[in-house]
Amino acid sequence: MRTVGIGSALVAVVLAFATTAATAPKNKDELLKDEQHFLAQSNRTYTGGQKAARARNMEVVGRNNLGGRGFNADVWVHEGFAYVGHWGFTDWASGSKTRFCPSPPKNGVAVVDATDPSDPVMVSRLVNPTGTSAEDVTVFEALYGPLAGHDIAAVGIQVCGGSRLDPSFKRGLKLFDVTNPTSPVSLGPVFSTGCCTRGLHELEFEHRDDLGRTFIYASVPASEYEEEGSPSGFRDRQGRGDFRLIDVTNPAAPFAVSDWGVIHDAGGPLNPGQGCDPDPIFGHSVEPSGDGRLAFVAYWDSGFVALDLSNPANPVLRGHTVYEADEDGDGHSSMYDDARELLFSADEDFGKNCGPDIEPGYGYLRIWDYSNLGAPVQIGEYRTPNSGGRLPLGSGDYTIHNPMIMGTDVYISWYSDGVRVVDASDPTSPEEVAFFVPPAGQNPVKPSQRGTLSQTPQVWGVFVDEETGLVYASDMNTGLWILRRTD
Repeated sequence: MRTVGIGSALVAVVLAFATTAATAPKNKDELLKDEQHFLAQSNRTYTGGQKAARARNMEVVGRNNLGGRGFNADVWVHEGFAYVGHWGFTDWASGSKTRFCPSPPKNGVAVVDATDPSDPVMVSRLVNPTGTSAEDVTVFEALYGPLAGHDIAAVGIQVCGGSRLDPSFKRGLKLFDVTNPTSPVSLGPVFSTGCCTRGLHELEFEHRDDLGRTFIYASVPASEYEEEGSPSGFRDRQGRGDFRLIDVTNPAAPFAVSDWGVIHDAGGPLNPGQGCDPDPIFGHSVEPSGDGRLAFVAYWDSGFVALDLSNPANPVLRGHTVYEADEDGDGHSSMYDDARELLFSADEDFGKNCGPDIEPGYGYLRIWDYSNLGAPVQIGEYRTPNSGGRLPLGSGDYTIHNPMIMGTDVYISWYSDGVRVVDASDPTSPEEVAFFVPPAGQNPVKPSQRGTLSQTPQVWGVFVDEETGLVYASDMNTGLWILRRTD
């Protein structure tokens, strides 16, 4: 194993930092958890920290900066094409309510032809309604229904160009036929998740072979937050929970199947709120099992909640993880290893130091034995050296974001720690075997929309192409990176 440098053509990046006063948002609850953090980060001045690209057992194959648009979000790869989301939000820190919302012609999911991975070319966009963001995307071949054999892209739509209370904003699920990725076809309007949440945040798909149906497993965070004046008393006016199951067997006519929430269906939070961001009712993302019968919902301080979806119309709580009293919580996302009944979970914790009773450091990877759904047990964990919170770090966000399993290796997007590859063949003792940290990039947001992203590596998503073994990473500032393992 070796540590390698990246060529000067990739690391000749000039950074400019602006000194500004930190300002707290007036309506903090308008922002999602990570958005609150990035807004605060943009109001600080940084010195030190890692600026140049670094790698160990990985090399760069190709790159596309996506037109320097910034705000790049998650990445998915299907049949040699990469799909990169685009995120944004409303900045309530100033009286002017400045919008940090992608706008035409750069908004939407970027579709990149990577059939020649050394020369990836952006060929089209999956366009979302103006005033919304499209940060999460998944692509699959339809196995059932009228479009069987077609490739379908599913995109989560959220309000970012105005108030979530404005019913004119369509938020929810947008579907496209991408059988020809260079000429995507919109399959109807946005399937609305209703007022008055921000909308559909993260999603995954799974085919139910036993039913001949395809479902989207989605999160609509903060559905059960209290909302004064709401007929239901909650942000979601129909009184639904954060987990949503949507049937997309006919992608042109999706429909809601069921929902689940910790207040409506479990009688209240499953764990107490703790740490820097104590919130036990925030359902952030959903991970289905390979057969679609289980869903693991990342419920922040309520842990990772296992739902039995044998009957899709009737989700049943089977169990949940529990954080120790000195841990920060913040369950963000996960991936399930069906063969070994292991859940690899990520806690997105920006706190670093949350007081004498909470362990120091940023969020990290946990490995749970889920052989007993009712009593999951943590059997392993992995932290990068930076995420321990004990090093004299400069700028950067050294918390884990999203994991992806390939065999017994876990590929992880880790914000300013880039892409990390962890060998979990022994889940009780995972070991890092490779990493890639892109060079820090200039925040591309124009001056009139003062920076919402710190000018450091900010790797949002990672995806491994099973056919080629190539690794795709999306950096918020610098775009799409295509990598190869060298070990």
